[in-house]
Amino acid sequence: MKKTLVALVVTAFAASASAVTVYDNEGTKVTVDGSLRLLLDKGNTKVKDGAKTEKHSNLKNNGSRFGVRAQHQIAEDFYALGRLELRFDGTTSTTDQFGDVYAKRAYVGLGSKQFGEVTFGRQVTIADDIGETGFDYAYGVSPGLMTDAGNSVVRYDYKGIEGLQVGVNYNFAEKRDSNNEVVNGQTKNGYGVGATYTFQVAEGQAATVEAGYTRDNYATGTNTRHYKDAWEVAASYTVNGLKVAIDGSQAYEKEGSAKTRTSALAVGAKYGFDKVGVYGAYGYEHVKVKGDSDKTRSHKFLLGADYQLHKHVVTFVEGRIVKTKVDNGSRTTDNVVGVGLRVFW
Repeated sequence: MKKTLVALVVTAFAASASAVTVYDNEGTKVTVDGSLRLLLDKGNTKVKDGAKTEKHSNLKNNGSRFGVRAQHQIAEDFYALGRLELRFDGTTSTTDQFGDVYAKRAYVGLGSKQFGEVTFGRQVTIADDIGETGFDYAYGVSPGLMTDAGNSVVRYDYKGIEGLQVGVNYNFAEKRDSNNEVVNGQTKNGYGVGATYTFQVAEGQAATVEAGYTRDNYATGTNTRHYKDAWEVAASYTVNGLKVAIDGSQAYEKEGSAKTRTSALAVGAKYGFDKVGVYGAYGYEHVKVKGDSDKTRSHKFLLGADYQLHKHVVTFVEGRIVKTKVDNGSRTTDNVVGVGLRVFW
């Protein structure tokens, strides 16, 4: 869940893809953007009183993409838009995670600066804009409990007030069988609502507050209900090159008499100077299943640094440790470290 600050950018060195305009004439503008992202990582898993499992070093795709956006100015404050974003990690991907090219995002819409924008298609939801501790490039500490994307989404966003974004979305079913019925266990429908607000506190200082909620209903093929509710609140404060942030979230999933509650809290900070950034985060996750006395608790620790080689090139190194404990005595420790390079255009 990464986003760009409106008033202040936490790290001036952070590489962001600036779209290239390939056509701009008579109210029609077409831009292209993208990035090639590679990651070399290695990790291991250690089970208490058990064997240590080493993971092989792997050089792999880390979310490389190519996108094109077209916008047509229909009237003074009314436009139509379309966006297509391709990814390269399709179903036949190998160990390097490059595979079939497919449309990760594909949507169209209508918009107005005064009244907002509505889009239809394969896209992220408002939940993708909620969360402030996502400083990482590869290894996060927040579980992402809300539904932040879908293949059949209708979304509306209002940004008519400076620094404020309010959004709602409705998600249609995505997977159906030969009888056009929703496949059991898959999303039948869902919706989300959220808001973010960034404002300047003083010169060189800004704050952001966010909140969101999602609901997903799943097909069961019976009268048994299966649904998941999730919410998240987040806040951050920026002082010159330093940003500190906190996220809190919870999900409640019910399928018949089975109930699972997941709670999470994450805190983090990032400091940027010249072309260098240093960041760290801590995450706590607690999972409780009704009727099961064993609770699962996870502690996650992240530390990393990045360096801007060029305004469109960034390299980074980061590592994460995840310690998981179950009340029955089971304990595991997962360690991973990676070095990455991203080239934007």
